[in-house]
Amino acid sequence: MFHGARRIKRALQAICHAAGKVLAPVGRLISRVLILPIYRLIVTARLRLHRLSLPTRGFIFFLLTNRYLFHGVIVLLAVVTVLANLQNRQAHAQDVGQQSLLFALATDQQTQIIEETVRPEQTVKNTNYLGSSTLINIPHIDFDYTETAGPETQSLSVPGTIAALPYSTSGNAPVAPRSQTVNYTVQENDTISDIAQRFGLDVGTILWNNDLQGKQYIRPGDVLRIPPTSGILAKVKSGDTIGKLAQRYNGDADEIASFNNLTSDAKLAVGSEIMVPGGRPAEIAQTSSQVVARANAPEQPAPDLSEVITAQPTKKPADADTSELPSTRLLWPTSGHTINQYFSWRHIGIDIDGDYSSPLYAAADGVVEKAEWSNAGYGLMVLIRNSPTMETRYGHSSKLFVKAGDVVKRGQVIAMMGTTGRSTGTHLHFEVVINGKRVNPLGYIR
Repeated sequence: MFHGARRIKRALQAICHAAGKVLAPVGRLISRVLILPIYRLIVTARLRLHRLSLPTRGFIFFLLTNRYLFHGVIVLLAVVTVLANLQNRQAHAQDVGQQSLLFALATDQQTQIIEETVRPEQTVKNTNYLGSSTLINIPHIDFDYTETAGPETQSLSVPGTIAALPYSTSGNAPVAPRSQTVNYTVQENDTISDIAQRFGLDVGTILWNNDLQGKQYIRPGDVLRIPPTSGILAKVKSGDTIGKLAQRYNGDADEIASFNNLTSDAKLAVGSEIMVPGGRPAEIAQTSSQVVARANAPEQPAPDLSEVITAQPTKKPADADTSELPSTRLLWPTSGHTINQYFSWRHIGIDIDGDYSSPLYAAADGVVEKAEWSNAGYGLMVLIRNSPTMETRYGHSSKLFVKAGDVVKRGQVIAMMGTTGRSTGTHLHFEVVINGKRVNPLGYIR
C-alpha cells in the first residue's frame, strides 16, 4: 500500500512538473499584462492620496492652533456682522425722529409717518367716488374740505384720512348675513377698505376690533377678526349689563339683545364677547356727533374781517430769503416742516404744524385772488393765482397781510398761521391747484 502511494505521488509530480512548464509562460504573461499594472495603480494612488492629505491635515491643524490667524477670523466675522446690520434699516441710538430707538420702543415699529412721492402726470382719474353723505372722516387736524361749487378734486390712492361709515353698496354684490365672528387671513394687495367692503362692514369695524390705527400696516399672512356686522365686539367685564354696554359704545340695548339672542335683563358671563351692532368707541362716537352737529348747524355769518385781523398785534415778520433756493419748485410755505396730515382723496392738501408766531410765505410769485373769510371751512384764507394754470391756497390763518389784487413775490409773508375755520389746532392747510384740479403739493414743493 505504501509503495502504491509513492508511485501515485511521483506520477502526480511528473504531471504537475510537465504542466508547470507549459503554464508558467502564460502565468507570467497574465501577471505582467493584468495583475501587476492594477496593483501598481492601486499602490500609486494610495501613496499620492496620502501625500495630498498630509498638507491638508497640517493646514487645518495650523488654522486651529495659530492664535493670530484665529483672532483674525474672529475680527473678520465681527466686521461682516456689523456691515450686515448697517445694511438693515433698524432703529439705532444715534438716529432721530421716526427712525430713533425711542420711536421704535414707543410704537413697536408698527406705526410710521408716511411720505408719498406723487407724480401728477402719471395719476389716473378714480371713478369709484362715494357719495359725500356716506362718509365721515376720522379727523387728525382737519375735518373735511368740500366746497359746494369749486375745482374738481384730483383723486390719488395715498394713505390719509379713512372712511369710517359704511360704504355705498350700490353696484356691489350683496353680502350674506352672518351671526358668527370669522378670521380672515390677509392676502397680497389687500387693503382694510377692500376687506371691509368684501364683508359688508365699515372700515372702523375692522380697525377697532383688531386694535389697528388708520396709518398702520397690514401684511399678507396677518389674521384679522371679522365681526358678523358693523359695530364693536365688546368683552364683558364684571358688573356689565346690556344697558351699560349700549351706553359705553353708543349702541341700542334692544338691538344688542336681539342680535345676541338675549333678553334685556339677561346676566352676562364675565369674559364673554357681546356684539354691539353699530357701536363705536367712546372717542369716535363723540367725534362723529361733533361732525354731524357741525354739518347740521345753521351757517354762521362771516365775522367782521377787520376785527379778526386787528385782534392780534403781531407785526409782519421778515420775508423769506430765497436767493439761494432753486426757483424751479414752489417754496415751502412755512418756517416749520412737520406734516400733520398728508394729501388724500378726502383731504385735498397737506397740513403743516406750527403756532401763532409762524409766518406764511407765498410759494411762488402771483396775484392775490382772495384774502378773506371762507365759509367752506378754511377760515381766514388766501388764494393766489401764480400762473394761468396754477393756484395756491393757504387756510386757517390768524392774520392777513395781503388783500385781493395785491401782487406778491415768492417768499413774501402773506399771513400768520392760526386755527380759524374748521380746525382743531394751529396749522397751515396748503393746497396746490393745477388746471382746476387739486394735486398733491409734495409733488411741487419738495
